[in-house]
Amino acid sequence: MSTSTVPNQQVAVLGGGISGLVSAFRLLQQGVGVTLFEASDALGGLGGTFEYRGAVMEQFYHVMLNSDGPLLSLLEELDLAGTIRWQETGMGFQYEEAFYPFNTPLDLLRFGALTIPERLRTAVGAAYITKFVKDGAALDGITAATWLTTIFGASVFEKLWRPLLTAKFGDLFNTVPAYWFWSRLTREKGGAKEVKGYVEGGYRAIANALASEIVRMGGEIRLKTPVLSLHETADSVRVHTESHWESFSAAISTLPMPLLQKIACGKIHGAVPQSDLVYQGVVNVVVILKQRLQPYYWNAIVKQGFPFQGLVETTHVVPLEQTSGRHLVYLMNYCHKDSETYNRCDYDWEFQAQKAIRSLYPDFDQSMIEEVKVFRAPFVEPVWPVNYLADRPAAQISGSKVFLATTAQAYPRVNAWNTMVEIASETVVTVSYTH
Repeated sequence: MSTSTVPNQQVAVLGGGISGLVSAFRLLQQGVGVTLFEASDALGGLGGTFEYRGAVMEQFYHVMLNSDGPLLSLLEELDLAGTIRWQETGMGFQYEEAFYPFNTPLDLLRFGALTIPERLRTAVGAAYITKFVKDGAALDGITAATWLTTIFGASVFEKLWRPLLTAKFGDLFNTVPAYWFWSRLTREKGGAKEVKGYVEGGYRAIANALASEIVRMGGEIRLKTPVLSLHETADSVRVHTESHWESFSAAISTLPMPLLQKIACGKIHGAVPQSDLVYQGVVNVVVILKQRLQPYYWNAIVKQGFPFQGLVETTHVVPLEQTSGRHLVYLMNYCHKDSETYNRCDYDWEFQAQKAIRSLYPDFDQSMIEEVKVFRAPFVEPVWPVNYLADRPAAQISGSKVFLATTAQAYPRVNAWNTMVEIASETVVTVSYTH
């Protein structure tokens, strides 16, 4: 096994998702050398894609909003901002056997799942959250369940919010802070209209543009190169791959905290923060259709026995030229990677997805389906505990040359590409001050 001596100002970046790509890009902009290690054969992480009959499609659906400042600024730098297509979108709400539009105050007043007094209280509560709660930090020590019950009442909580929280976090829903809920709701529903964006070529285009810039500026990207262990010496961080050891002046990890602790050795191992943080994974079923399925981009679903938490038809935003005329429907189930649900076979998920669509749309014609694809991701989002803000990992592991740009730092911000672009940029600033 070969080894290398530490080069001057050379940083290892662990992970080739958006955090790793932006970290490498920002470091190189500051004249710092970079080697990026990615275990899989593709860049982009949760922004991964697949090809279907010549069209490039997303494995997981993503949301870009016109308020996503860090991501939009990055796209300007990459000369991609001019390729963004903005589209006003709508939301539906399936409550048991009834479907309701859910986009305006009038829609809420017509929402038959609630009594008239409950509708009025819900309208007032939603306005209070989105218009009058300007700083949610005080909500870090309160569970979302307690806060929502206080604002909307026990009946509305049991009918609406409890099923939606359970769908996202399972049995751990009662540990999630109200601060997370407030941040999510104000991001997506804070504006007068719901507008979403799509970059021409999708998230693959963003990853490819970053990779091209990284290589152009002298950085190195190594695919199919998992990092087996990480050691720290007095003057370097040593990275162990299958082929050899290499020494770097510092490292940025974008890995989920439990995975980082598995490869961290020596003093780093004991210093990894939030190493026991619980994450939710996701099973995502993509149904490729010949025609449009539903009138809205997003359909929230509270329906007994329904195996998915929502249905998103992304081609309300993604242009059909990108998909060769196909319509894309995403059905997702958030669950732990070790659960029976997560590990069901693809065939079962394909069957459940088709059955689920038929249960919502009885006139749905099976011949509309061209293909069904199943994708999984084991670490999508942490299950945030109450009072997480004080324990949220800093950009640098204390007393170490190892830095962090991970989803564990996202709280209370929404776990989206915009947030991870911001976190990676913040981490590189910390590296610059200490490196």
